[in-house]
Amino acid sequence: MLSIYFIVVFLLIKSMKKNLVYLCALLCVLTWFTSCSDEKKSGADNAWKEISKDYSASNLSLGLVSTSGSVTVNALSADKATLVLNNVVAGESSVSVDAALTKTDKGYAFEGESAGTTCKVKVSGSIEEGKLTMAMNRTLTSALAGTLNLNYLPAMGGSQMVQVYAYFNTGNEQMDAMLNGMAAPQLGSMIAGKVESVMVNLGEDGSFSFSFKKVGSSEVTVMPPAKLAEMIKSYLTWFEKDDVLYLAVHKDALTILGGLNILPEGFELSSIVNILSLEGDYYTLPVNVQKDGDAITLFLGKAMITKVWTLLQPLISNLPDESLQTIVNVVGGVMNTAQDIKVGLVFKK
Repeated sequence: MLSIYFIVVFLLIKSMKKNLVYLCALLCVLTWFTSCSDEKKSGADNAWKEISKDYSASNLSLGLVSTSGSVTVNALSADKATLVLNNVVAGESSVSVDAALTKTDKGYAFEGESAGTTCKVKVSGSIEEGKLTMAMNRTLTSALAGTLNLNYLPAMGGSQMVQVYAYFNTGNEQMDAMLNGMAAPQLGSMIAGKVESVMVNLGEDGSFSFSFKKVGSSEVTVMPPAKLAEMIKSYLTWFEKDDVLYLAVHKDALTILGGLNILPEGFELSSIVNILSLEGDYYTLPVNVQKDGDAITLFLGKAMITKVWTLLQPLISNLPDESLQTIVNVVGGVMNTAQDIKVGLVFKK
């Protein structure tokens, strides 16, 4: 009887072990399937990590214009990323943009906006097959944005003269008194004799144009012409930093200009480039700004005036008007000896 009892116990234990083995095997299978499922899910979710990199040269497209800058993408999740625009935005060395990501059939689409030191930036685009394509809109925050009208003052005999800002420091008190007393009204009368109105348009979108009306004419000349304005919008822009207005032209535009052979005789493209400063993809002409209520004075200092004066020599070295040539010669002599010169125009906004 006892032997039968031990046999039954042995069979029960053996059966329990077998069931335990089956249970362990079942748990292993379930774990394996769960792991595979997680890996598949992880593979789909982790696709966003692959777009985190630097995009430049042939892997970066900004539309019409080329760029020597780059865009660094740091994907934070499947629906969020930070884009750092390096030397891509005119007037900004670097702008960081928080963007929303959306999965597409070919990659990811993004959209976001941020604020730089000179403007607000809104970007949108896509990242597909290792290439970033981006459209960008700037909204400038400068108080200069708007229309500036050249200011005219009453002159003797019921005429008008343009309000000119002129300052000379030659180190000679008598010479300085004469120049500072005569230069502004003389230049103002000369300009007023040529044009009866001048407007400068500085758009919030970075567009730049100016218009003028010649004395005795009924037509207003707009530069650049309206038909070309939209086309060259990507090449010609402006921005303001630290009370300096920068008129900026994309380097692609100068390359195109050089190939058209339309420069006046005696002018070389390299001479124009020499008076400009290169910031990122743009050559800039810095113009100093003074603000006094609604009066805005735009002027150049001696360093820039000297560069422009040298550039204009082919046009002003042999003028047909002897009186004007005399003035040019006097100014040339003053420029060689003056310690400081500031010349500009006063506008009203």
